[in-house]
Amino acid sequence: MEPRKVILLDLDHVVMNDGQIYRVVGNLNSQTHFLGYNVYSPSPDGDRRYRGQRYIKNYIEDDRLAADVLDTYELVAVEDIAEHYDPMRSARSQSVTFQSTVWFDLYRELVRIFGDESVGIFGSSMFGLHLTPEGEVRKDIDFVIQGIANVQALRLQLPTIRAKLGFTSITPERQLRQHARYQRVFRNENNSIQSIIARRWTGLQLSERVVTTIRLRDPTLTMRPELVTPAPAGRARHVIISGQVANADGSNLFPREFRLITQYGYIEVYILWWKFSTPVQDGDVVTLCGNLIEIDSGPVVRLTNFTQHWLRIDD
Repeated sequence: MEPRKVILLDLDHVVMNDGQIYRVVGNLNSQTHFLGYNVYSPSPDGDRRYRGQRYIKNYIEDDRLAADVLDTYELVAVEDIAEHYDPMRSARSQSVTFQSTVWFDLYRELVRIFGDESVGIFGSSMFGLHLTPEGEVRKDIDFVIQGIANVQALRLQLPTIRAKLGFTSITPERQLRQHARYQRVFRNENNSIQSIIARRWTGLQLSERVVTTIRLRDPTLTMRPELVTPAPAGRARHVIISGQVANADGSNLFPREFRLITQYGYIEVYILWWKFSTPVQDGDVVTLCGNLIEIDSGPVVRLTNFTQHWLRIDD
């Protein structure tokens, strides 16, 4: 039997035959599998309902404190998918559920700038899990903008959007709370966690409790399977390199990709940490530790390990 033909992109969500809900992680170059994060699970103790069944939200990174982020993702068979949710289609069908809120105003502003074919929602709002039993939005709505070409336009427009709708950038107090949470997961002291959090330029804060981060994806950039294949035990080659960041727009996508210009030439860097949403800027001088691995284009550096790998912003 031929494999099921379906295009799965970063931030798509799928419901599997056993009821598990996965977020698609990256645009894996595979016809048979996708890289997934098990974000919701059926549970009799769940506080959310989907199609009559109780669900809980999983916090795998925070609860398990795995040694490597690849231990929190799964290669999942496409043939086991029961339902497929795309962010743009979901935004058009589900926006009515938050129509009387600031989140609809935000959606309308983003559509005005980028068009509804490039503005999506992801996460709980795709399934109605964002609503309380009374029909109110629990916390926030997660948005995604499609196309790396839209990065600069979003950067230019966000200050105006914040001012118009009553959002702010992420406050120092909120950044400190995020820093405390991130230190539990990213356990190498060389990480510039506080500076990386401060670089989250797509964040919009509504209150001390309510913050959303606009994500970006690009369907044209695929992820090689070698990038998500764990290194055999005892054969991981760790390298430490320093240089200046170039092509930083790619670090807004997943995996976080940028070019590091060193005294010996340049090398491509891939960070597979979801929480490092916009970690570097063009011109940053950084030092980092990761695995040196081979893909079709040659050697690259990949950061996945929570204890051994790190990214330090030196300037």
